[in-house]
Amino acid sequence: MSGSQASDLVIFGASNILSDIFDCAHALGLRITKVVLMMEETVGPRDKSLADRIADFGRLGHSPIIQSIDAFEPQASERYILGPTTPLRAAMADELHRRFGLAFTVLVHPSAYVSPLAELGGGVFIGANSVIAPGVALGEHVFVNRGVTIGHDTRIGPFSRVQPGSNLGGLSRIGRGVTIGIGATLVERLQIGDHAFIGAGAVVLRDVEANLLVFGAPAKVRKRLANPAGH
Repeated sequence: MSGSQASDLVIFGASNILSDIFDCAHALGLRITKVVLMMEETVGPRDKSLADRIADFGRLGHSPIIQSIDAFEPQASERYILGPTTPLRAAMADELHRRFGLAFTVLVHPSAYVSPLAELGGGVFIGANSVIAPGVALGEHVFVNRGVTIGHDTRIGPFSRVQPGSNLGGLSRIGRGVTIGIGATLVERLQIGDHAFIGAGAVVLRDVEANLLVFGAPAKVRKRLANPAGH
């Protein structure tokens, strides 16, 4: 359940990109009512805690509550989106669908442009100043951060993430669970396999097989990654 006209936004899970979701929701006139934790929050030495992010957001006049998954009960006024962009998202989405039958909303920042000829799956996020060209298809829970350009007819599989300032050429096929790092450039007509990781600033001129880490200009294979089974 998730009404496209509902005005209350519930976010599942904490992460460092919550401030982007908070900002987008505010720009869209949505009220963030809850951040629902499905596991204990882990705050690294260079991270910002969920409590601090909520305190900052409270300056705009409203602060969501933090709630455990066991206390969560869906409401008709709510729409839903995932907070983390890590591989844990796939398991989170599966659990939420199994326990509550939830569907997920699409959030597009008002400063972004999404062609009416593009297709966005449930749970997709499009950040500020990004451009999604005609014929693009984004699978479920694809996270597109700020200032990203995705060229015409490129398809991106579920649970992939595209970090700020990346530029993706047209007519490419990007798999499931792929990470494209900050400021990366991918030329057109590429095939990027599932769970590949494109490093920050990489310039990708050739296809990348599944589960490979590549970076550099031009990008070269640096490591084979463990296969995140089930994601």
